[in-house]
Amino acid sequence: IYKHGKSHKPWWKSQFFVIEPVLFGTWDGVFTSCLINIFGVVLFLRTGWMVGNVGIGLAVLIVIITVTVASLASLSAIGICERCKDMGTGGVYYLVSKVLGGKIGGTVGIMYAFGLCVVSALYCTGFAESVTKTFQWNNEWAVRGVAIGTLLCLLAINLAGVKWVIRLQLVLLLVLIISMSDFIIGTFVHTDPVNGFVGYSSEVLHNNTGPSFQVGETFFTVFGVFFPTATGVMAGVNMSGDLKNPAKSIPIGTLSAITISFILYLVFVLLLGSTCTRIALQTDFMIAEKVSGVGVLWLIGIYMSSTSSCSTGLYGAPRVLQSIANENVIPAIRFMGRGFGANKTPVIAICVVGFISLLFIFIGNLNLISPVITCNFMLVYASVDYSYFALAMSYDQRIKNFTKFKVQSLERAKTFCVSNKQKTGKFHRNRYAKEEFDEGTSEGVEATEDITVDKVNISLVVGANDEEPDSSHDTFEHEDPQLCSTSSSNFFVNFVLMSQSDHSDFNDMDEILQQPHSWYAVLCNRWSSLFGAFLSIVVMFLIHWVYALANILAFLLIYMYTALFNPGLNPGAAAHFSFIEWIKQVFSGICNKKTKLPEQYVVTPMTTAPYTMVPTQLTVDNEDFANRGRFHQSAVGDYDYVSLA
Repeated sequence: IYKHGKSHKPWWKSQFFVIEPVLFGTWDGVFTSCLINIFGVVLFLRTGWMVGNVGIGLAVLIVIITVTVASLASLSAIGICERCKDMGTGGVYYLVSKVLGGKIGGTVGIMYAFGLCVVSALYCTGFAESVTKTFQWNNEWAVRGVAIGTLLCLLAINLAGVKWVIRLQLVLLLVLIISMSDFIIGTFVHTDPVNGFVGYSSEVLHNNTGPSFQVGETFFTVFGVFFPTATGVMAGVNMSGDLKNPAKSIPIGTLSAITISFILYLVFVLLLGSTCTRIALQTDFMIAEKVSGVGVLWLIGIYMSSTSSCSTGLYGAPRVLQSIANENVIPAIRFMGRGFGANKTPVIAICVVGFISLLFIFIGNLNLISPVITCNFMLVYASVDYSYFALAMSYDQRIKNFTKFKVQSLERAKTFCVSNKQKTGKFHRNRYAKEEFDEGTSEGVEATEDITVDKVNISLVVGANDEEPDSSHDTFEHEDPQLCSTSSSNFFVNFVLMSQSDHSDFNDMDEILQQPHSWYAVLCNRWSSLFGAFLSIVVMFLIHWVYALANILAFLLIYMYTALFNPGLNPGAAAHFSFIEWIKQVFSGICNKKTKLPEQYVVTPMTTAPYTMVPTQLTVDNEDFANRGRFHQSAVGDYDYVSLA
């Protein structure tokens, strides 16, 4: 008994920090992180203000546009995850760099990390705003002080490790569900006419249907304030390195969180627009507290949602910076790549993110910070959308090329044979058969001879009119091969000399995979991604053209710095796709002009086989030719013809 009692470990000896890697699944990782970050402080504090300015109809439109932009970006990210071979760490940065190359990927990663820093400042400011209004501290420095204290506490939690962040979010999700339920139930159980909550009324619903903008507000300025609610849709992608199965967890968790969020957005808009007066909606940012049945539960919900959203931003931004630094994409931030602990917690990057967030906290105004975040994330989402479009178009381009040069095995090539087997095979002369290549033909037969081979790996490339290829490239090894062929010019034979231990991968398409079959596959569409990219750019300029130009200028500066100091980065899987050339082809097709395709070249792969070329003497050294020099000899002589007649 005493031994069992003594075996209990005291609480002060417990391990509070992460000592081993922790991996999460769909619901405890992706779904929780996305939903918690989507239900941020903007939804609680600015939904009523949005309805009061634009009305119920336009508020629903804002919600639809917000969810559409975020959903298209999420689907593009999911499509990239599924169609690329491996899913590394770094979230949005890794996705874009995998497709568009390290230069653009590093630039987008920096922009995205900066946006998360500003988001963290936004949520800390919203938390502080709700606290000061609750205690009636009408002082801007009180808001800044509470926000700074909140930021420092959340930074400490992130330094403790990812396990504590996720554990905290699970508790916050439960509190958030209780708070939302309290708000919905409150619309039925009581009213508060003094504060503008009059209950369900057809007159109130009619009055709040149309817009009534305050001074200085427009549809797009209101949209710019509300859009940061959707910045959490990439939270699941950002934690890809901490997931057990990212390819499965990210699609299900992200799409589930977006669907639930969209429904609750509409519920918030319709309930507030049906029960509260317009004056109360425009002037009282805490109107939802008056609507809820128990105001304390609503306050706890807003406090928890703001802190959890901030913690998610503080979790994602340092890991994006850490991934960029570890790959040395931008040399100036290489010092941020160092990680500590089993999960490689980016302590230095967390401190840098905290400092940037601290700078934006001093602005102290939610409506001023929100448009900055909106323009930043619009540019990032447009990059993700275009990445998937370029990836899909590049895959089709490779499919077209491989249809033109289909790979078949030697066994299926009936017009070729291997004959004249010898102990040592030799081709005694070079023969080239080559034809002009167009869409329906191939490059003819090319045989390289005068080479003694031990192992020959033979692969056959067939023209576009032949049967479909196998899913893999079949190769056959023969000890003493000698090739004989027909006169057909629709074949191109590539002999690759290789040692028995050497292998060559002919399938360049392995870098981009075919889109897998799933219930959401129809949503991962290249044209919807292109539309999402165009929509994001247009809305970004409509919200605030100065902020939009500033973000584009920052994007170009970071890109030029990366290209200057690190020009040898990976060009990406879609490096061969050109959007400008595609536009030219589209317009040429519209004008019924046939585009002249560039000349195609087939370059055989290099071989590292240990074969050398040795000159061979045609004659032998003996007494008959002992006095003859080792060079070609000829002489011109005069002869007298004698007639024998």
